[in-house]
Amino acid sequence: MKTLLERLRDETRLQHEQTEQLLYTSELRGGTLSAEQYVHLLLTHLAFHQALEGAISEYPDFFEPYEPQKRRKTPWLLADLTTLGVPLPTTTPVFAGWSPEDLLGAAYVGEGSMLGGKTVWHYLQQNPALQPLLVQARFYRGYGAETGPNWRAFGQFAMERGAGLEDRVVAAAGRAFTTYQQLFRQRQPEANRYALS
Repeated sequence: MKTLLERLRDETRLQHEQTEQLLYTSELRGGTLSAEQYVHLLLTHLAFHQALEGAISEYPDFFEPYEPQKRRKTPWLLADLTTLGVPLPTTTPVFAGWSPEDLLGAAYVGEGSMLGGKTVWHYLQQNPALQPLLVQARFYRGYGAETGPNWRAFGQFAMERGAGLEDRVVAAAGRAFTTYQQLFRQRQPEANRYALS
């Protein structure tokens, strides 16, 4: 019998791969990601994490062991966009009405993005055109040395809180990947308005 984390990995694999491909994976790997595309990624991640963190804050008792204050990505993203001179968008409450169990599935997607962020940061470093934008960059540095411990702690938390609710958590994670894809498309016009000075 599979654990919840195994089910999340296996049953959302397709949505995960679709989301990954949408987020400029080819350009990242090829070192051709443009400044506009980099900003588009930051805007997309901000929309997702800001909404998720806001929704999680509505259930402090449920999420206390998750240590949400330690896992906030919104300040990093706001700092990165502010440094680049990008106007900050309004919050999109895409997780309004999600139950704590549903948000657990979304948190799986959010925490997983920190694992992928280490790889993205490596690729960004190989792109000479983006180097001026990365001097003070924070988001893609992620948790640094705490990435592994934080992921394992999240896994333990998810297994405990999701016990008996596995189907619901897995379905919500799939919806969260779809939400990422929708936010990417919605933020495209804002990113297109950004240009290097």
